[in-house]
Amino acid sequence: MPNGHGLGSAGSIFTLQRSALLQPSSLTTDHNSPAAGISLASLAPNTGYVGELAAPFANAEFAQWLVQLPAELAGRDADLVYRLRNKIYRVADPFTPGAGICVKSFKAPPLLRSLAYRRIGSKAARSHRFALHLRTHGAGTTEPIGYFERWSGPRLVESYLLTRFLDGGTDLYSEMSRLLREDPDAAKYIALLRFTAEATRRMHDSGYVHQDLGGQNLMLRRTGDATWADPCFIDLNRGSIQPAVSLRARARDLAKLEIPSHFRRIFFQIYFNDGPIPRDFARWETWQRLRITWHNQSRKYRHPIRHLLRHRNKIVSTGRPEYRDTWLWDAKSGQPSVVLESRDRRRERPATDLLRVAAANLRRAPALWTRYRALLPQAYALPVDFTRRFGVAVETGPDFDAQLRLLEATPGLPVFVRCYFHQGAAGLDACAAAVALLAARGHEVALGLIQSRRAVLEPAAWQAFMAEALRRLHPQVRFVEIGHAVNRVKWGMWGIRETVALWESVAGLRAQYPQLTILGPAVNDFEYHYYPPLLSRLTGKIDGLSNHLYVDRRGAPENFQGQFSLLEKCALGRAMAEVHGLKGFYVTETNWPLRGTGEYSPLAGAYTPRHYVESPLHVDEETYAAYMVRYALIALCSGMTERVWWWRLASRGFGLADDVGSLRLRPAWRALIQFHRTLGAARFLRREEREGALWFHFDKATIVYALPPTTITVPSDCTAVHDLEGNTLSVSPGEPLKVEGQPIYLSR
Repeated sequence: MPNGHGLGSAGSIFTLQRSALLQPSSLTTDHNSPAAGISLASLAPNTGYVGELAAPFANAEFAQWLVQLPAELAGRDADLVYRLRNKIYRVADPFTPGAGICVKSFKAPPLLRSLAYRRIGSKAARSHRFALHLRTHGAGTTEPIGYFERWSGPRLVESYLLTRFLDGGTDLYSEMSRLLREDPDAAKYIALLRFTAEATRRMHDSGYVHQDLGGQNLMLRRTGDATWADPCFIDLNRGSIQPAVSLRARARDLAKLEIPSHFRRIFFQIYFNDGPIPRDFARWETWQRLRITWHNQSRKYRHPIRHLLRHRNKIVSTGRPEYRDTWLWDAKSGQPSVVLESRDRRRERPATDLLRVAAANLRRAPALWTRYRALLPQAYALPVDFTRRFGVAVETGPDFDAQLRLLEATPGLPVFVRCYFHQGAAGLDACAAAVALLAARGHEVALGLIQSRRAVLEPAAWQAFMAEALRRLHPQVRFVEIGHAVNRVKWGMWGIRETVALWESVAGLRAQYPQLTILGPAVNDFEYHYYPPLLSRLTGKIDGLSNHLYVDRRGAPENFQGQFSLLEKCALGRAMAEVHGLKGFYVTETNWPLRGTGEYSPLAGAYTPRHYVESPLHVDEETYAAYMVRYALIALCSGMTERVWWWRLASRGFGLADDVGSLRLRPAWRALIQFHRTLGAARFLRREEREGALWFHFDKATIVYALPPTTITVPSDCTAVHDLEGNTLSVSPGEPLKVEGQPIYLSR
């Protein structure tokens, strides 16, 4: 719907009109209310028009201007803002300079419907009465002015509705589409849903049920980047006024709103005051939505001629985007927001991908398992140079200078920088500046090129983005990862073909910049079955296999998922890389969610209701630090993983520092400083189990921890003992030392 469209009870370009016989009681209005209408016949008698004017407009002068309006509108196409079944005009208010009036001219109904209107009131009459009701209750409508109509015997021949025109107005679906297209920010999208849900709740609490509550029938006016005002419900004639609106009636109304299923649940939670969704409401809403879906899908059978005409003329909806193309970025958790519930995601996935995955895995299974069984005994058996093995990821943004100052404590630490396609040219500029600063300070830089759904929909733009990023950044970076969390549809891909399309021009870029190591396609979590069907199509485009190897759902990194702890997962990842001819296995993202971080947690999502219960997978800050160091020791000392980059340096929900407000350093940051200072240029020699503890021996120090806790004797050649964060412990060689899950450094 175009901006500046008439509001109030005016029509909508998306609305399919149909008759609705209402009970006469639904038209009742308190005529003692100051907003009650006054008969037009009493103000302009003998004109042939009947109708009603709201009290502020109920004067003879306005009434006389009104009855002359139909003749003035004839041929005034310049004032026509909408025309389909009905017409909508914007005319100047002759009595209020600068103000506009929205005039909706209804198409004359057939005789039988006119007879029904004699009993229940015309569309204009009902719309005006309901608008008066909503206005009186402050429940979301523009100022109602009146309606007037002319009858010829039993037939209604002219009917007009007048409301105040809201300049700069738009509708809910248009705003949803604008955000998704121009500013795909989950927080802003939820702000729009909150504005809508609160307005809808006020409407229902006033006693009015809309009965055609599509997003095109809720008008609003954007007042800022993520703020709106003047919610106005339009096309009111189908509605009714009830003493108390039941949950069933509310569910029937809200079921017509086209909102992606995950955000629809958020909308309902906001509607119920950020609380739980009543079970009866959910049951009725689900049933009603199924009925609407069946009704929409059967339209081509019920109206075959109309369907064929629309198909021939290529008439498409201009409402909300397709659910599968909806993509929103959640800055709080540093990832796209989940858009659809799991059932809807499964429905959108190509069924043929199951066969492709199964076939590719069956072909590679013998070689993969043979190599895995050969690699596993080699874990911890060979020395490993730790130089530049363990790094951290940073995020460009307003606090990047503060992150740079933190990195002064870890000179030479490898750093991973993400460059986001959805941030456009400004994001690429910020990324280039960050990479230049990091490289100048001696950090080895890895680059992640992060796609969005638009990268799939506009492949030429994505290819140009990659080419420009590498043209500008290739002198300062060593590793480039392409394809982020490709097994998670929230990152933009619905199937294997869409995922492979991301690498369309990578072979040429790889040949152009042979010094770069191209990593990918990063699968999220231990879901390695996604690799074979992708890698078989990416031959010659990738050098190393990358993974976002989260093990947080199992607790500690030593815990098993079936027969696989972190060690076995890394070994299988290396085997997967080698059987596909790749140079190694890289972990480009991992962390644990931190306790008490609310909406910033990657497990919470962009919205948390009042009854939100935090997942038990969250850990406290001290445990997080210990898990990080143990993860690095297992993945790297085993020799199964080439590099690990911790995600990330600064984040409220999962970072080494809390970036809400000023950067607050967590124990994990101090643990990383100690790890880097002690082992950043060390050489791992061997691992042993002794005295109930795990001993990781390096040429410069030994790290020891125990699961469960135990007591060891400090070795005689130990010169100093430090805890996880680098604090000196007062213990001498030969003395007992209690060791727990927090690694301890024994220097020589």
